[in-house]
Amino acid sequence: MSLGILIKFHREKNGLTQEELGKGVCSVTHVSKIERGTTQFSSEITNLLSEKLGINMEEELQSLQKFEKLLHQWHDCMVLQQNNEIERLKNQIEKNSLFLIQSVKNKYFLLQARYFLLRGDITNAKALIDKIYNVRKDLNTYETHLLHHLLGITELHKGNFKKALEYLLKINEKEYQNLEFYYQIAIAYHNLQFKVKAYYYSELSLEYFQKTNNFKKIIDAETIKLINEGRNELWNFDNLVNRYNQLIAQCEIINDTSKKANLLSNLAYEYSYTGDNENARIYYKKTLDLLKGNKKSSNYLNNLIGYIYCCLQIKENKVDSMLTQLIQTGMEISKEIKDHSSLAFFQMLRLLHDDEKELYYQFIEEKIIPMLNKNGNYHQLHTYEKTMFQYYLDQCKHEEANRYASRLLNN
Repeated sequence: MSLGILIKFHREKNGLTQEELGKGVCSVTHVSKIERGTTQFSSEITNLLSEKLGINMEEELQSLQKFEKLLHQWHDCMVLQQNNEIERLKNQIEKNSLFLIQSVKNKYFLLQARYFLLRGDITNAKALIDKIYNVRKDLNTYETHLLHHLLGITELHKGNFKKALEYLLKINEKEYQNLEFYYQIAIAYHNLQFKVKAYYYSELSLEYFQKTNNFKKIIDAETIKLINEGRNELWNFDNLVNRYNQLIAQCEIINDTSKKANLLSNLAYEYSYTGDNENARIYYKKTLDLLKGNKKSSNYLNNLIGYIYCCLQIKENKVDSMLTQLIQTGMEISKEIKDHSSLAFFQMLRLLHDDEKELYYQFIEEKIIPMLNKNGNYHQLHTYEKTMFQYYLDQCKHEEANRYASRLLNN
């Protein structure tokens, strides 16, 4: 099969038709079958075709095998998040025209999409994924699972956790073997408020990352475990903060600012959950400082939303003109990267900033809650349902308050 693919690649590279290549060697039909790998052919024909193409077939086969290994190494480095090696292999791969060969082209484009996702470039990643999705019938089993993995990661970035889980659960671990996807499943279940399943898959991913010495991902899996252990009568906030600080210290040791940013963001949320908006604001600010090199990302926008919200809860910040500019900036970035979810939150924050209380709560009820429910972001959904419950309770609208109380109890 590889011989036929190489013959077709070099024929097209030389601008020859099948008839021109086969002239004096074999028929057009035979050339077509050779290229499609549907017929046997002698070494004599191989040598004659190679001579006409000006190539050494044995060397070309070895080059193709080496190239396929390079793609595999590139994928491994992206899973391990070895940034310098990722860039080195990317440059080496793209210098080689073999990535245009049909047998590896789809895998190359899928891995290129994975690269864009790793760099937070959702727009270019989605364009490539959509392109491959349209020819998904041509993918082999491994590539199909890789496609589902990338679709799942993309939906996680977009906050569509139901859809992400649909793609990720299609993956067969025995056929794919990159068990990193357990970690993405844990994230999806966490946001869908399936804490036991989230904890279970975080344990599976942690076991895999420990087995493969993936130290950076071990921190990720430990983080998901930490936030899914739940709050109960034994829950101790000081202990939680200490555990976060231990993970942050590990990030500093390996000099990984992105993971440090994620941990700081989670810690900011934990402070916000307890009502400590001042400390939450401080930690969101630390997160934004680490992410400022990539402002055009959903991650940056999510933390900017958290920062502005906490500032608005602190009275002396409510008249700060800087917040007006931050809300406007957030809306502009959301529109540019087509992050409709973040745009809705900035619109909500603008109403809160302008002290349009009735419109603010109306927007939460009519826009934010349905959007979160549709996306399966139940983690945030419950927070806003609690907000509406308290609002109606304060307004003495007991029927509406009971409606939200019932929804909260059922979940």
